Amino acid sequence: MTAFVFSIVFVVIQLILLFVFFNHPQHSDQITYLRLAMGAYNEGMMYPTVSNLYDKYIVAPGLINFLVFQLRTFGTVSYNGFFQMIMNVIMLWEVFYIANKLFSKTTGYIAIIVYCLTYSNYMGILVYGTEIPFLFLALSGVCLCLSKKWYYVLCAAICFFLSNTIRPLVILFVIVVFVYFIYCKVNWKLYVLLIVPFLLINYGYGKFNEVRIGYFVNQSTTGGVNILKTAHDRADGTSEKGSIIMFDSKSKYAFSNNKDKTVFEKDIMWRQAGIEWIKNNPTKYFKMFLKKIPYLYADDAWPERLVFGSAFLKSMDKEASADKRFEIIIHLLMKNVIYYILLVLFVFSLFVNRKDILSVKGILLLLLILGTGATVLFPVMPRYHYSFMFVIMIWAAYGAEYLLNKRTFI
Repeated sequence: MTAFVFSIVFVVIQLILLFVFFNHPQHSDQITYLRLAMGAYNEGMMYPTVSNLYDKYIVAPGLINFLVFQLRTFGTVSYNGFFQMIMNVIMLWEVFYIANKLFSKTTGYIAIIVYCLTYSNYMGILVYGTEIPFLFLALSGVCLCLSKKWYYVLCAAICFFLSNTIRPLVILFVIVVFVYFIYCKVNWKLYVLLIVPFLLINYGYGKFNEVRIGYFVNQSTTGGVNILKTAHDRADGTSEKGSIIMFDSKSKYAFSNNKDKTVFEKDIMWRQAGIEWIKNNPTKYFKMFLKKIPYLYADDAWPERLVFGSAFLKSMDKEASADKRFEIIIHLLMKNVIYYILLVLFVFSLFVNRKDILSVKGILLLLLILGTGATVLFPVMPRYHYSFMFVIMIWAAYGAEYLLNKRTFI
């Protein structure tokens, strides 16, 4: 009953937010997404188009085309927040389903409450970014695979393909499902139904775009720029500082100095430059991990900053007053109290339930480990942990169940 009440309040608050922030301006990367969608819409084509070949990069074609679909259907993207709310509510059920399937029904109910208490799960629907659509598709794929029925696994392959057109990170979800299949000793046909369609559809989509624009494209081409952002002399591991090299007109790698190169040529150039820097500065590169990992999980109020177009580090840099900086930090900590309690409960759960880490329950932790490891190879921001938060939520819920069963705090 408590989980049900929290779910109802969760939906109501989101509806209020959508009403209050209806047609609220977008900021940061979201401006780029909207511009690209409008460009493709005006051309009457899918993204990417031939006119995108000399952009900075091709980014999240799945998301951009979803926005194009909305423009063609409704003449606006103003309802995107509503679609994201629907995805968010479905993900709430999916988190319960995963927790119930791998842990227990009690853990599932507690996971619902935890999900409804998490700040980013409210404000996130107002941000027209990749986070919610990507996780919705990836998590749906995971849930479908947990059934171990062939027709659901086939549908999961399609979900993973669509997710891949938004973020290539979905390959980690596929790997985790593969490990789950191995653990459960499923029929070999399920491996085939998961991997073969996933690869074939991705290849087919790439060839489809090759016919349209002359180049094979089945996902974002942001690998090169992301490597270089964390692999140059002024980089510190964060995306904000790492972007300096891309906007410095004196840098040969700057956007402004490479307008004559295609997105593929830029990607190769930036990738090679980043890898070369890492080879020459391995110690400095790996030392950044000491900052990247804590920064990745530093806070969970990231959607608010995207909604209002603010940035924590930039705000701290601009504020001359020490008192004002202190005030900013206090406000940030207050918004993250529940998140920090959640992290503590997660660590506590790992300790008291450590015997289960090597069980089927621990397969979720593999996603958290792989996801964190893959993310810190590139520049990081706190919002990049969103894709793995459901793992923390479920394991924290498992720890809460332990406390309920013990009726005491350790």
